[in-house]
Amino acid sequence: MTDEMLNKPRLSFIYGRNMLIVQPEQIIRLEARNNYTCVYFTDHTPILMAKVLRIYDEMLCPYGFLRTHRSHLVNLQHVEELSQKKSIRMKDSSTVEISRSKKRKVVDFLFNQLIK
Repeated sequence: MTDEMLNKPRLSFIYGRNMLIVQPEQIIRLEARNNYTCVYFTDHTPILMAKVLRIYDEMLCPYGFLRTHRSHLVNLQHVEELSQKKSIRMKDSSTVEISRSKKRKVVDFLFNQLIK
């Protein structure tokens, strides 16, 4: 491994008898399912983790993730399109809802990212 790879943040996901180590940019989005969270990756099949979405929200917020709904956390690097300010289409063609309570924050944040 190069020094650059060692200095990048990495996250580990333990599921079953397997462990997946990824960088935050490899995560497309996370979706809450009761007390579990389904994590979607760019180059791996989705995995279901036994943690609530709030834990991942706190962990991934510094890496450009944004909560769009009580059940959705998205990686802003993978946002493809904002659809009528009601949903977001991701680069993997999935659609993520934007709740009414988070709509203003999400739209403002996305437009500010476009300006930069």
